[in-house]
Amino acid sequence: MGTQIVRVPPGFRHPVDEEGEVMAGGHLEPLYYTDPASLSSYQVYENVSDGTPISPVFETVDELHEWLRQEGWDQETIEFLLTHGHAPSLIRKLRP
Repeated sequence: MGTQIVRVPPGFRHPVDEEGEVMAGGHLEPLYYTDPASLSSYQVYENVSDGTPISPVFETVDELHEWLRQEGWDQETIEFLLTHGHAPSLIRKLRP
């Protein structure tokens, strides 16, 4: 559980409810039915719940990388997220 990169169409807007609140997991069904060839942009989601966006939509990985850096993410975590497509929200090291 933590964060993950979700491929979305350019300009994708995460679904909201009647009050304008972001719907957790609201992206799953629309993206399931979207032509995979159009999923050319990137958005970071938290996946502790069903998933809500925590970033804008970016057209390139470089733009996403720069945004993460500006948001204060450390380089090691950015590289892990970009390499693996997800990153845990907490890593705890146990003492031997």
